[in-house]
Amino acid sequence: MLVLKMCQQFCPDKIPFVPTTRLGDGADGEIFDIKGQSDKVIKFGVLYETGSININQSFKCIKEVLSYFQANPAATYARVYSFGFMGKFERDIALKKKQPFILYFYTMEKLYKISEDEQKVFHSILSHEDRGINKNYSPIKINEMISGMSKGLDFNSERVTFFCDNFNNTAVSHLDIHIRNIMKDFNGNFKLVDFDRSEMRR
Repeated sequence: MLVLKMCQQFCPDKIPFVPTTRLGDGADGEIFDIKGQSDKVIKFGVLYETGSININQSFKCIKEVLSYFQANPAATYARVYSFGFMGKFERDIALKKKQPFILYFYTMEKLYKISEDEQKVFHSILSHEDRGINKNYSPIKINEMISGMSKGLDFNSERVTFFCDNFNNTAVSHLDIHIRNIMKDFNGNFKLVDFDRSEMRR
């Protein structure tokens, strides 16, 4: 998804930092390093209006989540430093119709990919596997699984347990629990990223 190019086309004056190396992308946007800020990254996001998605309401939810994490850093979520609305625009689609879309950004702490063994652990105990599977194992069951996997896989069981015990203890509900969205900081602590599909608990 070439969201940065869209930002450069529609609102170049709203790009708040100089993006450098492209680190990854997803259904909602692209992530880049920031020139001169080695400890932070920037995500450029896009929301498209469809029959089932109201982009104004969707962005309101994203803004609430980002605002919460900016004011309330959580141990198991990437720290959010800033965010912003870049504009609402339209693009041409089939049959001479126009599709509205919103461009936005947020900056957060730079995190790192988890290892293959760590991916296997989180896939087993948490990941919804992109199929809507909700793994609601009890803490006792999770501890049993972690103990068993520690005999054959290389990972820090205490940090995995801490993450599992605490990532739900915020006012935010992360709706896309997947190994792609679990990373770790410089000290090896696991954290969730990708807040575009999150919402405040009501």
